[in-house]
Amino acid sequence: MKLTALLASLCLVLSAFSQERNRILGTVSNAVTGVRIPNASVFINGTSRGSISKADGSFELNDIPKGTYELVVSSVGYQTIVFPFSSDSLPMMLHMKLDAKAEELEAVTVIPFEKNGWRKWGRVFTENFIGTSAAAKDCTIKNTKTLKFRYSASRKTLEVTADEPLIIENKALGYRITYQLEGFLHSWKERSVVFVGYSLFEDLSENKKDIPSKWIKRRKAAYTGSLMHFVRSLYNNRLAENNFEVRRLIKVPNLEKQRVRKIYELEKKQQLKEGGRISFELKSSSANKDSVGYFQGILMQEDSLALISRTTLTADSILTTGADSTKTLFFPNYLQIISKGLPEEKEFLYHFRIFREPAWQRSLIMLTPLAPVVIEKSGLMFPPQNILSSEYWGWSEKISHMLPLDYQP
Repeated sequence: MKLTALLASLCLVLSAFSQERNRILGTVSNAVTGVRIPNASVFINGTSRGSISKADGSFELNDIPKGTYELVVSSVGYQTIVFPFSSDSLPMMLHMKLDAKAEELEAVTVIPFEKNGWRKWGRVFTENFIGTSAAAKDCTIKNTKTLKFRYSASRKTLEVTADEPLIIENKALGYRITYQLEGFLHSWKERSVVFVGYSLFEDLSENKKDIPSKWIKRRKAAYTGSLMHFVRSLYNNRLAENNFEVRRLIKVPNLEKQRVRKIYELEKKQQLKEGGRISFELKSSSANKDSVGYFQGILMQEDSLALISRTTLTADSILTTGADSTKTLFFPNYLQIISKGLPEEKEFLYHFRIFREPAWQRSLIMLTPLAPVVIEKSGLMFPPQNILSSEYWGWSEKISHMLPLDYQP
C-alpha cells in the first residue's frame, strides 16, 4: 500500500511538473500607455488552447502539446500580434504590447464597402468560406453584421473583412469556432478563392470527456482523406498505409483548343461584318475533324491539359529532413493526390454540375510561390497560404470541415 501511494504521489508530481513546463504566462498591455488590457483573446492558432486576459491583463495557457505553433493575441480596437514559438522553448513569460488600430478612411480612390453587403454577397461568401458540403448546412455565422464587403467591377473581385472575430457554430462536427478573419478574396478572373485568418476551437459538448458519438464519427469522416490527414501521413511516411496515392502532374497548353478558338474568332468577326450566325465550314463529311460537333467539344475543354506520371511517389521523394529534424516539402508544378477508397460527396458533384456516380476523391496541390514549405507532425504547414489546393480539396477544405490541430482520430 505504501509503495502504491508513493508511486501515485510520484505520478502527480511528474504530471504537475509537465504542466508547469508546458505553459505560457504573460500580460497584455497598450504599447503606448502601458495600461493593461483585460478581455484580450490569447490562443494558439488552429487549436482548442485559448484564454482571455484577466482584469490585470495577465493570461496563462497550460498543457501545450509538443510542436511549433503561432500564439495569437488580439483585442477589439488593437492590431493583432502573432508570435511563432516552439514547445521546446517552454515555459515562457511574455509581455505582449498591442498597438491601437488606425481608422480606415474610405478615400475617393478606394472602393467603398457595400451598404447592404450581406444581403448582396452573403451567399457567395458563405459558400466559399463555410462551404457547400453536407456539414456546411449545419454551420452558422452568429455575428454576420461584423462582415464588410467590397466589390470591384473592373477587377471582378470580392473582398471581405471583419471588424471583430467571427463566431461560427458547427453543429455538424460539434465545434464553436472563433475565427479572426484577416482577409478574404474571391477573384472571378483567376477563378480562385483565398482566405486567411486565425482560429480557436471550443467543443459544443458540455462534457469534454463524453463527446456525443455522432460528432466523433463525423469528425473522423471529415479528417479521413483531408489535407491535414495527408500532411500528417507525409510527415510520418505513411502515405500508402493511409491510402494516399501521390503522383506528379504538369499542365500543358491545350494547343488544339487554341487552334479551334482562332478559327472561331475569325468566323465570328466575318459574320459580324456580313450579318448572320456563326457556322463552321465542313471540309468533308460530318465525321471530319473540323466538324461542328468536334469544334463545340473542343471549346468546352479546359485551356490546359494534364500530364500525369505513372509512378507513385513516396514521402522521401518530396520531403527533405534538415539537421534540426525540420521537414520541408518541395515539388515543381503539381501533385495529384488520390484518396483511395474514399468516394466524393454527392454535394461536390452537385456543386460543379457533374452528372456521374461518385469517384475516389482526387485533389491537386501546388506551391505558390515555388518555395519549400515546412510541415509539422500536427499537420500544420508554414506558411499555410503557400499551398494552393484545387479540385476536391479546393471544394472541401472550408470552415465546415475544419478540425483543430490537436485533433486525434
